[in-house]
This record gives sequence, structure tokens and C-alpha cells, in this order.
Amino acid sequence: MELTRAEYKFLITYDDYIKLKFQLSHIMTLDAHADTSSSDYHLTSIYYDDLMDTHLFEKSDGLEYHQKYRVRFYSTGDTRLEYKTKIGNMTSKRSLWLSNELTKAILERDYEILYRHLDQELIENIVVRMKLDDLKPTLIIEYDREAFVYPQGDVRITFDKALTARRFDQDIAYERKLYEPKYMILEVKYTGLLPDFIRSIVFFKNFQPVSFSKYYTGWLTTIY
Repeated sequence: MELTRAEYKFLITYDDYIKLKFQLSHIMTLDAHADTSSSDYHLTSIYYDDLMDTHLFEKSDGLEYHQKYRVRFYSTGDTRLEYKTKIGNMTSKRSLWLSNELTKAILERDYEILYRHLDQELIENIVVRMKLDDLKPTLIIEYDREAFVYPQGDVRITFDKALTARRFDQDIAYERKLYEPKYMILEVKYTGLLPDFIRSIVFFKNFQPVSFSKYYTGWLTTIY
């Protein structure tokens, strides 16, 4: 799979967010998923890992190459399966919108239903990983996202706020915060080149890039 999309992450303060949002709102547009009453939308991501916690240790061991499956729920009620590959700051992602039946089957590893959809490559791939590597849902990450987009370079700048994590087999009482409320994650994603006028705004303060993984950080947060 060719990796053509750049992705950078930064830990920023609430004050940094307010300034960036004000500037970006004049040159970019809000993502279509944004709620009509606010600029945010809620995301719930369920991450998968195998019997050996391979994806977890790829991150903890500092490997540049990462792969992961997740099921993502949007506040609109839509759900999709995603498979993401990352080498350094370059990424590629394949995704498939899911019906309620197929979502339930993937979460419960209901092979009777999954086998009916093997004509879809992403379903076939995850079923193979489930059978061979005992791939299963392990962690739930929830957060609010505010996203700005710009067509040239397919630029997407997101602010991820109020991140929480809990293990897949635990109820919401075990949910833990990933960061204090005054912090959030800024993500900058683009294909090809980032337009100079956007670059000058986002990188003006020379934010320190972070090697941040929601899955890995969430896993650490939920250790008791």
C-alpha cells in the first residue's frame, strides 16, 4: 500500500487552540461531520489487537512501521471499519462503511455473518487476522473532535479534546482521562504539499511534535 499522506501530531494548550481556531476559521471550512449547534463532533473508536498485543508493542518498542484496525462510531450514527498503515509521518488508510448488522458481527467476531461479506476485501482481511492471530477488540477511546478542511492538498487540521479510554470489556465506570482539560491534541494531515499560508499559521509557534498514539496512551492510562 502506497503511503502518500503526511500526518503530524502536537500537544497544545487551550490558549493555543483558541488562537489557532480563530485564524483557521477564516481560511478553512468546518468538517461536514460537525454538529449544527457546535463545531465539534463526538467519536468513539474501538481498537483491535492480537493475542501477542503486536500493535501495542510496535509503538512501545519505537518501531516506525505501524498497522491497526479500528471500528469508528460517529455522532451522526454512522460507523466504519478502518485499517491504517503508518511509517514515520506518512500514512495510508482504507475504510468501509458498516451496517448495524456488520458492526455487531465485527465486534462479536460472529463468523457466520462475516463469512457472508468476504467479497469485501477489508472484511476478508480482518477475518483472516481474527482466525490466525486471535485479533479482537481491546480498547475504547472517546473524544470530541473539531476539524477544519481545505481542498488544496486535501488538508485536514483537527483538535481532539476530552480524550478518555477504557478497556473493551469494562463499563464506563472504568473510563480514564488521557490528558488534563487544558491540553488537547492537534493533528495536521495533508497529501502532497501543505499550502504556505496554512503552514505559517500552524507552525508559527514551533509546537513540539509528539509521537502520540491514542491506542498506546489509552492502554497505559487504563493500567490499574
